[in-house]
Amino acid sequence: MRDRKSVGHRCAAASPWKYALATWFAGVLAAVGLGAVSPAGSALRASLGLSDGELAWATSSITAVSAALGIPAGWWVRRFGAQRALPWGLYVMALAAAGGATAGSWGLLLASRIAEGIGYLLVFVAGPVVLTRLTQGGVRSAALALWGTCVPTGLAIAAVTGGALASWRTWNQWLALTALGPLIMAGVLTAVLPPLPRMAARRTHREAGAWNGAVRLGGAYGTLSLVGVGVVMALPPFLTEHQQATPALAGTLVAVVCLGSAAGGLVASWLLRRGFALSSLVPLGVVMPLACLPAFSVALPMAVNTVAATLVLAVNGLLISAVFAAVPASVSRPEHVDVANGILNQLGSMGILLGPPVFGTVVAAAGWSAAAAATLAFGGVGTVLLLVTARTSASGSAAGASPLPGAPGVAGMEEGSESRGNAADAGTPDRRRP
Repeated sequence: MRDRKSVGHRCAAASPWKYALATWFAGVLAAVGLGAVSPAGSALRASLGLSDGELAWATSSITAVSAALGIPAGWWVRRFGAQRALPWGLYVMALAAAGGATAGSWGLLLASRIAEGIGYLLVFVAGPVVLTRLTQGGVRSAALALWGTCVPTGLAIAAVTGGALASWRTWNQWLALTALGPLIMAGVLTAVLPPLPRMAARRTHREAGAWNGAVRLGGAYGTLSLVGVGVVMALPPFLTEHQQATPALAGTLVAVVCLGSAAGGLVASWLLRRGFALSSLVPLGVVMPLACLPAFSVALPMAVNTVAATLVLAVNGLLISAVFAAVPASVSRPEHVDVANGILNQLGSMGILLGPPVFGTVVAAAGWSAAAAATLAFGGVGTVLLLVTARTSASGSAAGASPLPGAPGVAGMEEGSESRGNAADAGTPDRRRP
C-alpha cells in the first residue's frame, strides 16, 4: 500500500511537466513565426520588389506590436483568461501566417505580420501565466526559466528550417508551413490543458508600488534583450568584413551563437529545479562584457570569435530565463502575474527593437571594441535590476510562489513544502536531490 501511494505521489508531482512542456512548445512555435521572414528575405525582396527598409519592417513588425501593446495585453489576458488566450493567440498567428503566404504586396504582408504580432503577444503574455498557475515552488521556477528559451529555440528552428527549404520551396509555401504548427498546437492545448484556478480581480490600481518589481524585471529583460540582439546582429558584418567569412558561413555561425542562448536558459532551468538561489545566478552577468572583447577582436581567429560570442549569448539566455523565473515573486498578488508579463513583454520588445541601432551606432563611432563597452553598460543595468528584484522578493512575502487552489499536482508537488520565498530566490541554496 505504501509503495502504491509513493507511485501516485510521484505521478502527481510529475504531472505538471507535461502541461509545462506543451506550453513551452507553443511558445517555440510562436517564436518560429517571429523569425519566419528572415530566411525568405531574398525571395521576398525579389518577388514583391521590397526595399531593405520594407523588408526590415516586415521582419520586426511582430516585435513592434509587443513594444506598443504589451501592458494592455496583460490587462486583457487577465480579464479573458490565460487558458483561453494562449490557444487563441496561436489561432490568430496561424490565420495571419496563412494570409501572409498569399500576400501580393508589401502592404498586405505588413498587415499580416502585424496581425501575427497580436497573436504572438497573446501567446507570450498568457504562456508564463499558465505555467505559473499550473506549478509551484521549484517546479515553477524551472518551468518559467525553460520558457525563457522559447525565443532563441524558435528563431534557430526558423533559421535552419527556412534556410534548408529556401532552395526547393517558395516563400509562400514556407510561410504557409509556419501556420500549420500553431494551428495544430492550439487544438492540442484546448484539449489537454486542465482548468486553471480563477484569480479574483481586486482593485490593484490603488496599491502603492504594486508593479515596482515587475517594472524592474521588465527593465532587466529589456536591457538584456538589447545586448543579446545587438551582439547577434553585429556579428555577421564583423565576420564578413574583418574575418573574410562568406555570408553563408556567417549565417551558420550566428545560428550556433543563437543556440547558446537556449543552452543558457536550459542550464538556468536545471539549476533552479535543483534549488539554487536565483540571486546566485546573477553574478554570472560579468562574463558577458569579458567574453564580448574576444568576440569582436580582429586579431583572434574566427573560431575564437564564435566561441566567445556563444558564451555571451549563453549567459544572456541564462539571465533572461532567470527574469521569467522571478516574475511570480515580484508581484504582491497572484492575480498580478498577467499584467506583470505584459510589462515584461513590452519593455523586452523595446530592447529588441533598440539593440541593432544602438550597437550599430556605438561600433560606427568607436570601433568593434566598443561592443564590449555597450554590453557592459546595458548588461550591467540588467543584472543589477535582476539582482535587486531577486533579493527583494526573497526577503519579502512572495505571494506568487504560494500554491494556487485547483492546480494539478499541487498536493505533493515538492516534498518538504518549500517556503514562499524559495520559489523565486532562496537565501541558502537547497541542493537536495529527489
